[in-house]
Amino acid sequence: MDNKRKHVSEGSVVLYGVPKVHYGAFGGCTPYPISLKAAANYMGIDLDYDDAIVICGAAFRLVWDTTAWNGGNVDVLLGFDDPSTTFRSGIESLGRKFTLLGRDGSAVAAEPEKFQMSEDAKIKDEFIRFIKKNIDKGVPVIALGIIGPPEACVITGYRDNGQTLLGWNCFQDSPEFATYVSFDESGYFITSSWWENRDTTALMSIGEETGKPASVETIIERAVLALEGRRFGKYSKGIAAYDAWKKAILDESQFSADMSIPLQAERLMCHGDGMDCVADGRKSACKYFRKIASGNPKQPLFEKIAEQFGVSATAAHRMFDILGGWERGEAQMKAFMKPETRKRLGGLIDECKAADEKALALMKELANTLN
Repeated sequence: MDNKRKHVSEGSVVLYGVPKVHYGAFGGCTPYPISLKAAANYMGIDLDYDDAIVICGAAFRLVWDTTAWNGGNVDVLLGFDDPSTTFRSGIESLGRKFTLLGRDGSAVAAEPEKFQMSEDAKIKDEFIRFIKKNIDKGVPVIALGIIGPPEACVITGYRDNGQTLLGWNCFQDSPEFATYVSFDESGYFITSSWWENRDTTALMSIGEETGKPASVETIIERAVLALEGRRFGKYSKGIAAYDAWKKAILDESQFSADMSIPLQAERLMCHGDGMDCVADGRKSACKYFRKIASGNPKQPLFEKIAEQFGVSATAAHRMFDILGGWERGEAQMKAFMKPETRKRLGGLIDECKAADEKALALMKELANTLN
């Protein structure tokens, strides 16, 4: 069932042909731009992954919790200080209206609808109404959660008048999250336990055309905002996150020869998320600015910015080589536990930071010429 089609029956509408969402889809590893591309492409909107992660600003994020080894550092919610910025930017940059419905009953929209509810059952009803309204129009819904953690996924249909949902989710094949999941012959997940998952926190939709896609100037301003070094609560963000990241992996009090496997895995996971974030995001930023440069040969700053993001991405990829691959397995944990390995990784973190600092300065210079 790869062909794009809409199946309608009593209490059920399913949109078939939505591209699969999973880690590695379209060459990316960030769920929101993967989901955004899948939904947009189904709707006939031309969008590749590199552009998707750039226009939403996630390509430029880096966050490090200075108080703990936090597996949520990589969450796109944290890339900007306003957590809705990434989601809004991705959809509005396409020249489309953006609507977000949160589990607390709040709504964020270009033309906000008013949701005045506090009871859980009533909010679930609003979620179902939101899903049905969009699916009935042929619009896949981007959700946070449904299966597993509050990462982005795509709802492609409903059954039982919305009590049962179908779609794609990066965690649908993970045994620890998929206990109550079955599968449609298309590959879509099927679940009726989506609301019981407390990490199902929001829905958003790609709305009607506004005729106002984001300009290059706006995208650069957004990139500067994400990459600017700063402290926000317990998080170091942007350029400042590099120093916090390096400090954490070089703090020998956080590592020991007899450290338990779960703690080793936790530390490697947090470091690995940092590597993924930079490798994935800066690689796409390099491609984006190189593409813009090809259409603007008289403005050399585009190519210079691309070069620096390329340097940052290359340094991040070299970290994988030092650890013995991108996996988070036993071999990588053993390598990461060695002080000499972490010192080499710290040097590459510095290289990423230096390249990003140059890219940030160049983007600020370019912004002044475009205004």
